[in-house]
Amino acid sequence: MAKRIHDQEYNKGEWAELYVFLRLLGTGVLHAADSGLNRKADSFLDVAKIARRAPDGDGALEYIVHPDSRTVEVRRESAVAADARRERAGLDGTGSQDACSCSDCDREERTPSSAFVSMEACEHVARVLFAHLASHEKGAKTMHAPAEVCDFAEGIGVANPKAQSVANRRDAFGGKADIVIETRDGRNGLTNRMGFSVKSQFASPATLFNASPSAPLLYWVAHCDDASMDEFNALRDARGNRGWFACCQPFFAAHGLRVSFARARNAGSFERNLLFVREGMLEIIAACVRERFIRGAASDDVADVTALVAEQNPMRYPPAIAAAIYEKAMKDFLYAAFSGMSATKPWDGVEQVNGGYIVVKPDGDVLCYHANDREEFREYLFRNTAFEYVSAKKYGWSFIEKSDGEYLLPVNFSIRFKR
Repeated sequence: MAKRIHDQEYNKGEWAELYVFLRLLGTGVLHAADSGLNRKADSFLDVAKIARRAPDGDGALEYIVHPDSRTVEVRRESAVAADARRERAGLDGTGSQDACSCSDCDREERTPSSAFVSMEACEHVARVLFAHLASHEKGAKTMHAPAEVCDFAEGIGVANPKAQSVANRRDAFGGKADIVIETRDGRNGLTNRMGFSVKSQFASPATLFNASPSAPLLYWVAHCDDASMDEFNALRDARGNRGWFACCQPFFAAHGLRVSFARARNAGSFERNLLFVREGMLEIIAACVRERFIRGAASDDVADVTALVAEQNPMRYPPAIAAAIYEKAMKDFLYAAFSGMSATKPWDGVEQVNGGYIVVKPDGDVLCYHANDREEFREYLFRNTAFEYVSAKKYGWSFIEKSDGEYLLPVNFSIRFKR
């Protein structure tokens, strides 16, 4: 028997997905954001429908917004009926017959059951959930939702705040979609089925690009010897941790060690993936990582670190346009990471996003960047992300290695949203 949502604890980010679901059903509108994450009053998507997998896994649930009657229709189609229709139409892989278009057959096979709730009820429950999340202690990792929220959620077929995958969702949206919405663009009336990633600014900052133990960047360490390597590798802070910024990073300058980029350890995937972003992307990322983690740049902001690298111009771009090229390169990298590129999984350069990114602001407003606002979203990513230190032990970096007479330092990193 499936567990009830009343009995489950989830973190704020997971509950935020349910909040967005209820909020969009309640308002029927998803506003776009500008590059500063401010609402664009004249740019919005009308929410026509949201799809979720039924709690028992038997088919899908569709939540259809009827703005004229201010109601939400909850309609179910069973997997059995859907399979029967596909089989009769020859769509099960054994035939190629045309599907029957008879309305009687459609009614017989679809066998939908519908229920209605008011949009106002959805919006009210969303407000109750948000107030609970906003008032909850920041240090708490997980929490229950109010009974009123859980009762309402179960009544409309929701047993988990995170939407179970609907058919082909991962293939269609690159595995990044937390919510699948059929929208109508308020500017031109076009309809589209879009997958959105959901992030909340009152939860822990989300990671955009994840570190991988198998894919660190490798740097040559010049003027190093075995004694210096052993001394460096033995460094620990007062608590017995690696203490990278307090102990390790200052060691290079104090001992006259010069660090320069060599290569990526996982050249088969990471380096290949970065070539799909642009030529020279690996070297630009390596320069940014060196600036932050080895030279000790005061700021970890992606925009600030990129500006420092542009001043040094390691790629020798024409000085008049160097800053713009480095900025565009990092925007390309960040958007590729959002679109499905990782350090280890082969990527074909296809930006697998048919949708965008939904942000829950601290005041509860729900805004989005979508395909039509690509440049503003790239600007948002660039201005709102930071290089993040990752565990030396977990991700296998920060210790000098000796290989074929060369001294190499592996450095790992991730990129996280600032809030």
